[in-house]
Amino acid sequence: MERKWKRRNYFIKKELQGRYILSLFALVILGSILYIAIFSLCSELTFTMNCLSSGKTSYLCLSEVLRAHWMSILSGGIIGAAIWVFLTHRVAGPLYRVERSIDKMALGDLDFNMKLRKHDEGKDLAEAVNRLKNILASNIDSMRKLSDEIDNNLRRSSIAIQDGEGDVQALINQTRTINGQLRQILDSYTVNHEER
Repeated sequence: MERKWKRRNYFIKKELQGRYILSLFALVILGSILYIAIFSLCSELTFTMNCLSSGKTSYLCLSEVLRAHWMSILSGGIIGAAIWVFLTHRVAGPLYRVERSIDKMALGDLDFNMKLRKHDEGKDLAEAVNRLKNILASNIDSMRKLSDEIDNNLRRSSIAIQDGEGDVQALINQTRTINGQLRQILDSYTVNHEER
């Protein structure tokens, strides 16, 4: 079922987005100041005020440009940060979704399919999470079926022993075969026993 509404909260992972926005804002401000500094240093003319030499234009130009254009520099930084909010939203949203999906899987919920919006980044990661979830769900389903077969064989073996009828050894051999299949699924996972 597809949602008809769009997400309005653009700050999904505040710490991640905040770092990127702050770094972009600082980059825009620094870039503007660097541009002004280079422009003013390239100027070799001198100002004269009241027939007195007042120094190279580079320093005067820098201070005058900063004084005259501080609003442009600040607004450029704010606009850049606002654009960066929308761009980081395409990364932070999917990261949040991946984290939530992994949390669900850790709690044993494998009844979901992770979907991202059309323009979101990380679709390959979402597909990988979905593949992992599908493999885990398939293996768990197989293990449940094998466990049910083992329970059924144990029940039949118990009845056969009590009644003295039936081939108990055949049921035990069949149960061993089923247990081997179960063990094969379990052995496909590697677990570091030292970290537990």
